[in-house]
Amino acid sequence: MIWNIVLTFVVLPIGWWANQIASEVKRLNILLNMTRENYIKREDHAGELGRVVDHLVRLEGKIDKLAEK
Repeated sequence: MIWNIVLTFVVLPIGWWANQIASEVKRLNILLNMTRENYIKREDHAGELGRVVDHLVRLEGKIDKLAEK
């Protein structure tokens, strides 16, 4: 019976600790996935913005040609 009590006081904290670590890893994984979804690098943003501006300039030229006719 003493062995069961000692074993309980040793295994129980280890199990509790493992559970806490597992829940913290799950929480950090969720936060990391949220960061990946909402984050864009400055260089990527500048490149995409440049492409959008180029297309708008081309559209503006086409609209100007149509307005002249």
